[in-house]
Amino acid sequence: MDSADARKLQRERALALRGQIRDRPAKEAALHGRVSQWLQQADARAVGFFWPVRGEPDLRGALADWLAADDRRIAALPVIAGETLEFHQWSPDSLVQAGAFGIPVPAHGRPVQPDCLLIPCVGFDRARFRLGYGGGYYDRTFASLVPWPLAVGIAFDETRVDSIDPQPHDMQLDVVLTDVAQY
Repeated sequence: MDSADARKLQRERALALRGQIRDRPAKEAALHGRVSQWLQQADARAVGFFWPVRGEPDLRGALADWLAADDRRIAALPVIAGETLEFHQWSPDSLVQAGAFGIPVPAHGRPVQPDCLLIPCVGFDRARFRLGYGGGYYDRTFASLVPWPLAVGIAFDETRVDSIDPQPHDMQLDVVLTDVAQY
C-alpha cells in the first residue's frame, strides 16, 4: 500500500473513531478546559481557530471566554482564499455566512495575522504531526505565513496513531492538546 492509500485509511479510521467517541460531552468539556487553561498561559494576542464540522470539538466557548478576559485579544476563523487560508476576525456575536464547503465564516470580519493557530486534527502522532482532511490548506498556509504562528493541534486522544508517515510538506505542530493530555 502506498503512502497516499495508507493515509486515506488512517483518515477514514480516525474519522470513524471521532464519530463514535463514548461520553462525548465529558471529553469535549475536558478538551475545552485544557484549551482554556493553555490559552490563559499562552503569549498570544491573535488566535486563529476553526468552526466545528465533521465531529470536531467546539472551541467557540473557550475562545469567547479568552476574548472576554482582555479586550486587546483577537480571535479569527479561517476563510479559504485560493490554495491557502486567510483568517478573519470573529467574536461571539459575529454574523456568519456559509463559506467554502458550507463552513461558516465571518460575514464582515477583517483579515488578521494570527500569532497562534488552533488547528483541527483528524488524527495525530506522538511526534506532533497532524493528519488532516487531505486538502493541504493548513500546511500551505503555515508555510506561507511570516512570522510563523505557534501551531497547536486540537484532537481527541482516541485519534492518536503511531505515525502518520509524515511527508516533506507536512508541518510538525508545536503542541497537540487533547481531552486527556498535552503532547
